Amino acid sequence: MQPVARIKMPEKGIFNCRLPDALALLPGDRCIVELDYGLDNGVVLEIIGFHENGDAAEKIPGFRVVRKLDCGNDARLKDNAGLADKARNAFMLSVSTEKTHVKILHTRFSYGRERLFIRYAAAVPVDLRRFVAQLQRDYKTRVDLWQVGVRDEAALVGCLGPCGRAVCCCTWQQQFSGANVHMARVQDMSLNPITLNGSCGRLKCCIKFEYEQYRELESALPGLGSVVRLNEPEMIDARVVGSDIMRGMLTVRSEDGRFFTVKACETNVVRKVEAHSHKEVADEDSDDEWSQPEAAGHPRAGDLRE
Repeated sequence: MQPVARIKMPEKGIFNCRLPDALALLPGDRCIVELDYGLDNGVVLEIIGFHENGDAAEKIPGFRVVRKLDCGNDARLKDNAGLADKARNAFMLSVSTEKTHVKILHTRFSYGRERLFIRYAAAVPVDLRRFVAQLQRDYKTRVDLWQVGVRDEAALVGCLGPCGRAVCCCTWQQQFSGANVHMARVQDMSLNPITLNGSCGRLKCCIKFEYEQYRELESALPGLGSVVRLNEPEMIDARVVGSDIMRGMLTVRSEDGRFFTVKACETNVVRKVEAHSHKEVADEDSDDEWSQPEAAGHPRAGDLRE
């Protein structure tokens, strides 16, 4: 079995790379990898195994881990960071003539300086490829230029979520989760955009985290409008007007207008109404995020040459 490491790059991309048998890496270690454009540095997410004689779905990746990043490489990374700052200032000066405000979010040289990564954000799609040629001549490298969406901006820059902690996309989350309003409705969340949206202005990724658990528990409860028969405090029929899914509690109203809060397991269903149709709803648009830079039609200049 060929050991393979999943490597996360500073631009949030994730690559599978072959791991030499003599090299021992642990999740969280920094390392040097050889990709299609040259040497670059990343962080190990996990170590997995690929069968050398497996099917096409388990094809051994062409990229490989070269070595572990040590203190001796810090000088190179520091020089690359200083050079990237100069390239950032030059690029900002070039795009300052644009009518649309352009925000430069991320500028970085690969470890071997074969590639210059630039990520920027703008309110509308804007093509900045004409400013790339000068950078390529000055720094003798290729420029990988992407216009990113609001979710990517939050992941690259970092910010605090409504919960008071750093947003998931810039800490531990590897890919954006598809979320929709139906998931919030199943969890009885307020449909106010202020409540549902995260710091990036899109639906919170965490809406999906507990959705399956809520959906499983909800399926065992009668939906709103169902008629149930109470055993306590008295033997009467009542209509379900509310529920606490996680606690398994129902709020019911009797024919004479009285309200009771009872355990669902202590009632008998007379007429059941499905809580939600569970019809699949399209996820919120996630184009131009992390692994889909070309999906929204935004310009990319990663292969521009002079």
